[in-house]
Amino acid sequence: MNDLVVVGAGPAGLQAAVLARRAGLDVRLLEAAPETGGQLRRTWSALTGVPDHAGDGASYAAVLAARLAAEGIAPGTGLEVTGLVPRGGAFELTLGRGDAPLRTETVLIATGLRARTLGVPGEAALAGRGVSTSATRDREKFAGRAVAVVGGGDAAFENALLLAAAGCTVTLLVRDEPRARAEFQKRVAAERRITVRSGSEVTAIRGESEVTGIDVAEAGGARTLEVAGVFVKVGAAPNSEWCRGAVRCDEDGYVRADLMRATSRKGVWAAGDVTRPDAFTIRSATADAAIAVQFVKKYLGR
Repeated sequence: MNDLVVVGAGPAGLQAAVLARRAGLDVRLLEAAPETGGQLRRTWSALTGVPDHAGDGASYAAVLAARLAAEGIAPGTGLEVTGLVPRGGAFELTLGRGDAPLRTETVLIATGLRARTLGVPGEAALAGRGVSTSATRDREKFAGRAVAVVGGGDAAFENALLLAAAGCTVTLLVRDEPRARAEFQKRVAAERRITVRSGSEVTAIRGESEVTGIDVAEAGGARTLEVAGVFVKVGAAPNSEWCRGAVRCDEDGYVRADLMRATSRKGVWAAGDVTRPDAFTIRSATADAAIAVQFVKKYLGR
C-alpha cells in the first residue's frame, strides 16, 4: 500500500514525486510513455520563465529526471493507468497490459494533455514524413515549399508565421472561424506568403512515402491542394478518460480541482494542465504540485 501514487510524469507529476519523497512519503510515480517529461519532450523551442534553464523542453525534462534520480525515485514508465477505483477508504489503480493493480492511500492526477489529431486517412501513416505538429522543429525541412497549417487558434497562426518566415507558401485551413488573438490575425493578414481559408476541413492526407497533398471539403465543394507538409495544430485534450468515473470533470474532460487542488473524491488531488489552469505553464503546474503535496501530507497525518 503506497502513501501516494502520482499518475503522470510531466512537470507537475515530477515535482510532486520529489516533494512527496522529501516529506517522507512512500510515493510511486507512474507514466504511460516510455520516458518522463510529458509535453516537455515535444517542446522544441527554448523555454521561458524557467529559472536557470536556457534550453528546450527535452533538455529541461532531463534536468527534472536527474532530480528524480537524486531522490532515489525510479518512475514506472510504460505503465498506463486505465482506472481509478475506490476500495475501502483507499484506492486501486488498474493498469494496462495485464499488470497487477496498485493500491494506494491517496492519488495525484497529473496526466496533462495530448495534442488532438485530425483523425483522417493518411495522417498516422505519414507522421514524420510530411505530417508534423511543430513548425519550430520542422520548418527548415520545408523551407521554400508549399505547406498547409490546419487550425484556427494561436498555435496554428503562429506556426503559419514561422513557416512563412522560412520561405514557405502557406495555406492556413480553418474549419470554422479563426479563434487566434487579434495580434496574430493581423500579422497573418499582412504576410503575403499566407492564405487563410475559413470553412475548410481536411478530409484526407495524400502520399505514399511522403505527403504530396491534402483533400479539403469547403462550402464550394471538394478540392485537392498540392503540399509537401501538413502542420496539425487543432488544440489539445486532457488525459482524463481513465479517471472520469471517479472524479468530477468539466464538459471537456478537464478534472475539476479546488484551490487546495482537491478533486470531488476525498483522497484524490489533481495538478497541472489536466485541470485546465488559468495559465498552461511549467510554473503553474509545479506550484499546483507543491500545494497538492502539502494537503496530501495533512490528509495522511504526516
